[in-house]
Amino acid sequence: MDDFTAVDGKTPFEAAEVDLRPGKTVLVQIDLQNDFLHPDGHYAQNGIDIAHMRRVIEPIVRLTEEARRRGVPVVWTQHGTKGVEDGGPFMKLRPFLRDGGLRQKTWGYEIFDALSPHPDDWYVEKTRLSGFFATNLDVILRGLKAKTVIFTGVLTNQCVAATSKDASFRDYMPIVVEDCTGTTLPNLHDPAIEMMRVGWSAVSQLDTVMGQLAEFPLNNAGPR
Repeated sequence: MDDFTAVDGKTPFEAAEVDLRPGKTVLVQIDLQNDFLHPDGHYAQNGIDIAHMRRVIEPIVRLTEEARRRGVPVVWTQHGTKGVEDGGPFMKLRPFLRDGGLRQKTWGYEIFDALSPHPDDWYVEKTRLSGFFATNLDVILRGLKAKTVIFTGVLTNQCVAATSKDASFRDYMPIVVEDCTGTTLPNLHDPAIEMMRVGWSAVSQLDTVMGQLAEFPLNNAGPR
């Protein structure tokens, strides 16, 4: 078996089938912050190509608007720390973050404004790759009666992968929207997506998810 895709001619995994249901679905958007996405953010200002991350902007605008129209709660995670001391390995392995970037209570830490975050959305502050580690994300999702969690955001191979995996550990059904995720290393995007697909998450495209959400009743309770 050279390609590790088949055992005795059979594929050793089954792709997850996701059934989005009103009242049981939550949209979690990972780390869509100025420091990652804005041309004036810390990543771009330190010479990192943010083009692949910025590809998510228009698709996420569409998805968020539809989620609001259909009464799907929207949760935003924000990655950052006070300094290097509480930043952990993620920050220590990135010299360009030692003197700034992804710092709490800064402009770069805020959600990218073009994505239209609302004050009554849910916000989760995190200091590690997984949005579940030492945060209240699980409490929020259980309070919202989530069964399926739609994931978007950055970085595909880092925080999106880590958070979606942790969601599966907690028996949620994660679904990663491929064209709503991006990374600083585009060559790792497809392998990360495939890793999620065969390991712990459903993977879908925006148009498919939009079609499923279109079957939900319209929301009359406000933007959340």
